[in-house]
Parts: sequence; C-alpha cells; structure tokens
Amino acid sequence: MESAADDRADVRVLPPVLFLVSLCVGLLLGWLAPLRILSAEHPRLPLALGLTALAFGLGAVAWSLVWMRRTEQDPDPRKPTPSLIAAGPFRFSRNPIYLGMALLEAGIGLAIGNAWLLLLVPPTIAILVRTVVEREEAYLARKFGEPYARYCEQVRRWL
Repeated sequence: MESAADDRADVRVLPPVLFLVSLCVGLLLGWLAPLRILSAEHPRLPLALGLTALAFGLGAVAWSLVWMRRTEQDPDPRKPTPSLIAAGPFRFSRNPIYLGMALLEAGIGLAIGNAWLLLLVPPTIAILVRTVVEREEAYLARKFGEPYARYCEQVRRWL
C-alpha cells in the first residue's frame, strides 16, 4: 500500500505550462524569423483548419474536465487519482486533455499562419510523454494493476 505522499504521479512539469512555453517560443520565433503557412489556391484554408482544430481542442479539454469533475478527480497530475475513468472522452484516448492541448497549439498556428507553432507540436508531445505521460502511466499501473492494464489494451494513448 502506498503512503499518502506516494499516492501520486511523479510529475514535475504541469502540462499546460509545457504547452504555454511551446506556444510562447513559437510566437517568438514567428516574430523573429517568420515562417508562414500560405495556400495560394485556398488562402482561407489554413484559417478554417485552424479554427476547426481549436474547436476540437477546446471540446476535448472541456469534455475531459467535465468527466473528471463528475468523478471527483483533480486534473492536476500531481494529485492522487482515486479511480480510473474509462467513459466519456477517456474511452477514446487515455490522454484527451493533452490531445486537446496539442490541437489548440496546432489550431492557433494554422489560424494565424505561424508554421513554427505546428513544428513545435511534435517535440512538445515528445517532452510531455517523457516528463508527464510515462510517469502518470507508471503511477496508474502501480495503483490500479490489472484493471489499468486492461484499460491500456482497450484504449490507445492518443487516439
């Protein structure tokens, strides 16, 4: 049995902070060395795709937070997880909030035509996986054992 101090994932970086830093770096790079997203044939296409990604990203984050609150879970990965959520958005992705955050960053990049933001999404996700997701998964495997292993077999990490 874990002590109260051990009943949490060993997460040191909050995911929203990671995405915020990535967003700021992308905006700064876009200002210092613009790398534009343009479509000569369909000039409004990047904006339309960006707004769509923003809508899906906001929807994924909001839907996930609603389910977390319904089940009395704290979205802060440094807090204990009292139970597994396998319903709502968590039946499609084990990390719908992080997926939503990635869509938000990509959507902003597309909407404002800043390719740096799109280019920063994959490395941001890679850092997120190493510093947050793997630690959360280790904690959940320790805490929930076989039920969590079955959940992982049924639901992908992202989509």
